[in-house]
Amino acid sequence: MKNVTTELVVLAVRTGRLEALLVRLPGNRWCLPGESVADGVEVEHAARRALAEQTGIRGIVLEQLYSFDRDGARALCVAYMALVAADRHPLTPGPGVVEARWFALEDVPTLDADQARVLADGRARIRAKASYAPIALHLLPEEFTLGELQTAYEAVLGHPLDPRNFRRDVLAGGVVREAGTLRADGPGRPARLYRSGGGDFQVSARERRIARAISGR
Repeated sequence: MKNVTTELVVLAVRTGRLEALLVRLPGNRWCLPGESVADGVEVEHAARRALAEQTGIRGIVLEQLYSFDRDGARALCVAYMALVAADRHPLTPGPGVVEARWFALEDVPTLDADQARVLADGRARIRAKASYAPIALHLLPEEFTLGELQTAYEAVLGHPLDPRNFRRDVLAGGVVREAGTLRADGPGRPARLYRSGGGDFQVSARERRIARAISGR
């Protein structure tokens, strides 16, 4: 029987950059959150437990990324990805974890080749998915400005978006709804706040059209 492990690509937008969550184990080894899956344990349950115990993050939506053969096909890794609003999930390293930290994808410490591939595939998946689903909403706090939503999309896509077209497409498509409150961040006119109107990776044909317009594809 193959040895089964699970690993997680957890992504967030912080200070305008797309960042990945890594854990540092004894011996100064950085890696993706994850664990071996015991016999009789569902893989997704093991993934959720590893994420909670190693980083303190709970109650988020996971999407299966891929399954990877390891050790010459003698082992199997089932990878998941998740998009989170980092401010809503403070990190709490668990037993056996020295540190849990966010890293900009351009500044990730050296990972082993297998985990580097998993992270690269997760990055490619989220960028591809941004062209047909309003996934950036998962990267934001409960209430946000349209500017913050645009920043999240730009971090995911890796290129700037036209503010006027972005605002038009988002508002016309009903991707967000007004929260009924304003936020004042210094001098000037307070910004209107919005909330997500979407579900967890539930994509309708209408949302696909809106997301493609937003991403410029």
